[in-house]
Amino acid sequence: MFARFLIPTLALIVAAPLVLAPVASLAQDAASKQDTTLKKEELDQLLAPIALYPDDLLSNVLMASTYPLEVVQAARWVKEPANAKLKGDALEKALEKQDWAPSVKSLTPFPEVLEMMSEQLEWTQKLGDAVLANEADVMDQIQYLRDKADEAGNLKSNKQQTVTKKSSGSGSRKYIYIEPASPEVVYVPVYEPTVVYGSWWYPAYPPYYWPPWRGGAFVRGFFWGVGAVIVPPLWGWGSCNWGGRNININVNKYNRINVNRPKITSNKWKHDGYHRRGVKYNNNNVRQKYAKNDIRGGQKNRIDYRGHSGKQVLKPSGDRLPGARPKPGERPKAGGDKRPGGGPKAGDRKPGDRPSASKRPKPDKRPSTGAKKRPSKTAKKRPSTGPKKRPSSGSKKRKSNQAFSKPRKGSSARKHASRGRSSMKGRGGGGRRGGGGGRRGGGRRR
Repeated sequence: MFARFLIPTLALIVAAPLVLAPVASLAQDAASKQDTTLKKEELDQLLAPIALYPDDLLSNVLMASTYPLEVVQAARWVKEPANAKLKGDALEKALEKQDWAPSVKSLTPFPEVLEMMSEQLEWTQKLGDAVLANEADVMDQIQYLRDKADEAGNLKSNKQQTVTKKSSGSGSRKYIYIEPASPEVVYVPVYEPTVVYGSWWYPAYPPYYWPPWRGGAFVRGFFWGVGAVIVPPLWGWGSCNWGGRNININVNKYNRINVNRPKITSNKWKHDGYHRRGVKYNNNNVRQKYAKNDIRGGQKNRIDYRGHSGKQVLKPSGDRLPGARPKPGERPKAGGDKRPGGGPKAGDRKPGDRPSASKRPKPDKRPSTGAKKRPSKTAKKRPSTGPKKRPSSGSKKRKSNQAFSKPRKGSSARKHASRGRSSMKGRGGGGRRGGGGGRRGGGRRR
């Protein structure tokens, strides 16, 4: 009877892995696909407010979004009064001291764009993750949005921009290029996506929208702010390669801007994990590619950055990293790592304890300079080589009063000096020629 129940049970145990293995494989494939790409609905929602930017500005925004912490730093830097006045060559010179990515530096002439990316930091991080996960899909969806604006009749050339359709690469497809109308000034458009692109096609994914810039005018669905003067060294080095579905860069201009980093040789943009500054990658596949620059991958610097409102916007992950300094008020754990130099462990020594005098390291003796020691007071005096003193003609010299035998300081000295003088008056002056008591004093002669 026991065998009748045992055989079906063993059969189920053997068959279970065969049934569950395909299910686990499908779940793993779905998770991997989700990490690799975003849905088109999400990309359209994300790219809607910037898809109609001029191409060179758009490429800088896409690249800079992969370095969110440097974007925040640059946005605050340009707000400082001394930096807000910098233009042209002076701005380029000041940026040489900043260790930021060239794309971040190239956005400093556009403070409104930097401010928007800094304030909308969640959007900036999502955009950067999308660019790193699949750059080709991002480029395709930007063209898709431009086609929608063109079909709606809202994307045309004017005094702020020049819109053209050109083929790129070997294909026959034509892509929409947007360039500044003036070679010296760039106008950044702000627009309502549900108006410019027509009726929005994904109600569950409404597009992002930025408020208009300060100043400017509203024309045909676009709000044009004040134009930004082009800084030639910071402009025109990054361009959208629509046919190749990536971003091309001018190597020479890039290296001149990137003065603090190794030079590059490829004209195809590649993400530099150094400028990520330890901000974690939200995509698993991207994290594996740039793991050495991720907080979870062992980056030494923790990111605990707080925005203008004081809220923590870039959260660190995991416990405190090895070698990192403790937080203010944090005590080292007992039995922790030894201090550099082989000192006692944290917790082995109580607060206030000091090593005994015998265990303290003795300071090195100063080397002698060869000079002889000064003779002590008890040493015998050397015989004088000068002439001998003449013998005194009178009687032996009287000893000095005791009050003047040793010098005294302060009020005590004055007290004892006055006492000595009073005693001397009683003796007839106490001097050699004083009255009374002296050799020639006022006493009776014999």
